Amino acid sequence: MANVLLVEPEYRSKFPPLGLMRLSTYHKKLGDHVSFVRGKNPEMQRVNWDRVYVSSLFTYELPRTVETASYYRSCVDRPDDLVVGGTAATLLPDYVFARVDCRVVKGLIDKRGLLAPDSPPIDTLVPDYTLLEAVEYDYCPADSYFCRVTKGCIRKCSFCAVPVLEPSFGYRMSVSDQLREVDAKHGPRRNLVLMDNNILATKGLEGVIEDIVMAGFGRGSEQGGKGRTVDFNQGIDARLVTRRTAQLLRTLALSPVRLAFDSLEIEKPYVVAIRRLAEVGFSDFTNYVMFNCEDDPPSFYYRLRLNADLSEELGVRISSFPMKFVPIDDITRGNIGACWTWRYLRGIQCVLLATHGVVSPNPTFFRAAFGESLEEFLEILSMPDRYIIYRETHRDGGAKEWLREFHALSSQEKLEFLELLALLRHTPNKRSIGQTAKHRSLLSHYYPEDFGVGEEWFEQEYLIPGS
Repeated sequence: MANVLLVEPEYRSKFPPLGLMRLSTYHKKLGDHVSFVRGKNPEMQRVNWDRVYVSSLFTYELPRTVETASYYRSCVDRPDDLVVGGTAATLLPDYVFARVDCRVVKGLIDKRGLLAPDSPPIDTLVPDYTLLEAVEYDYCPADSYFCRVTKGCIRKCSFCAVPVLEPSFGYRMSVSDQLREVDAKHGPRRNLVLMDNNILATKGLEGVIEDIVMAGFGRGSEQGGKGRTVDFNQGIDARLVTRRTAQLLRTLALSPVRLAFDSLEIEKPYVVAIRRLAEVGFSDFTNYVMFNCEDDPPSFYYRLRLNADLSEELGVRISSFPMKFVPIDDITRGNIGACWTWRYLRGIQCVLLATHGVVSPNPTFFRAAFGESLEEFLEILSMPDRYIIYRETHRDGGAKEWLREFHALSSQEKLEFLELLALLRHTPNKRSIGQTAKHRSLLSHYYPEDFGVGEEWFEQEYLIPGS
């Protein structure tokens, strides 16, 4: 019997670590003793383990992942017994190899013998839900099955990691079979979360939908007197929403509906999909809106505004969920798109901090958060952090004075000023640059302690981590 440790680095993670949960099932079937921790645990580090697995998620969390893997290196005798896998390790395996003496497993473990000479396809094993009881961490959504019907995607979007992680699209396993296994081993769950990248592209979609309904997740279904929900969490492809597809989806307890509005190139099919889904009775949408990729600030504002306008027109609620694009080989999360500036990205971060990451379609809310027009939107993003986050507090004080000075700049001067702000964020001695800058008065709103208005004028109300 082997002693096995499963480790999820202590990064922010919404969903349970399904890869580790399947590894737990595999090792427990072998009769091994399995433990699970998040992050660096001194007590676990003192144990001599036969095998340690470390998962990875986003590439910008690879430094933390490598640090965690290195922490447990002394716990195993051989480098091969420290196994690092998952999304980020698959995308940037050389980064891991160069920094920790370990074995890196790339891609899905979906064939026999990939983990050990006689190991089964780990990807098809039922996750061990009991593993989560070992840590005090709230994974969301609670009381849910986590399943996938397919792997891969028919699209090859340049910004997406799926074509690298899962290059082939195909059917994986029925929902009903997965739920039966979970029920038998861990008991029933109330809700269903499907993690497919493009489930609408599945051949025989009608059969897949019927299977989900027959598994107990049809429209209006309940468990213990409480309504059940189906969540296609990765979103559905707006380009594949036909009238028939919309009718099929309506047979499910689908809530919310999620689509992606990544660029203006898909505006027409996106709007058509919203209308078709609204026609069959869907009224609650939470849609992903990517920015900082090949788009620009006007495109981003237009897409947010369109969601608000469609909500009002159709009598539905389309909440926008902005997602900042990060290249799949980025370990810093510091990428600035070709048509973006650091200050605009920082401004969006401040707005979303105040709105808890979601953009309500309520017209009053939208105008207050993002402005009445594109011009006002760009002004909001250009403001000092505290003027954005605490808009009402500063509206008639510093923010009003800032706006007067900002309006006095020409278009070219505004661009120069935004570039200066990007430069100053990495400059320890800001005064050395700002003293000679013609925008010194404006800079005092951002760095009052550096530009001569007196420290009593400035109160640090909120510090946003990162940029």
